Amino acid sequence: MTPSLARIKRGVREAIHSCGGVDGAGATAGRKRSVAGDWNNLNHDAFPPIDCAIALDEVCIAQGKKASILSALSAELGHVCIRLPDVGHGEDGLSLALIDASAEFGDIAAEVREATRDGVIESHERNAIVRQIDETIEALARLRAVANGGK
Repeated sequence: MTPSLARIKRGVREAIHSCGGVDGAGATAGRKRSVAGDWNNLNHDAFPPIDCAIALDEVCIAQGKKASILSALSAELGHVCIRLPDVGHGEDGLSLALIDASAEFGDIAAEVREATRDGVIESHERNAIVRQIDETIEALARLRAVANGGK
């Protein structure tokens, strides 16, 4: 399996976990447990088809989590998957979106400070910094959507 597919497989595994494991994922996607087990197996090249991936990601979204499969696919194409807000909030929504975006910059700074504390930035620390940057990009996109009235 290529490194790219392995990263996507991790997104699939995260979605399966959100569904309660292979039993829940199989039931959610309308497939047998063994099929969902193949999707979950890092050593198996099976991936859920689009309709099943959407069903699995819908469970993640319903739990307030990110759409892990869509996010993994987006990342492989150099993009970030962003959930747009309901923009019917008026000026208070704009203020809240600005506060959320500003707070994300603090989270980046905290990750960088922690990663550089010993003078060596490890791979997992780089991943944590990138994850915080992605969350900041998402918050800024939500701010833009609120400022544009959803456009």
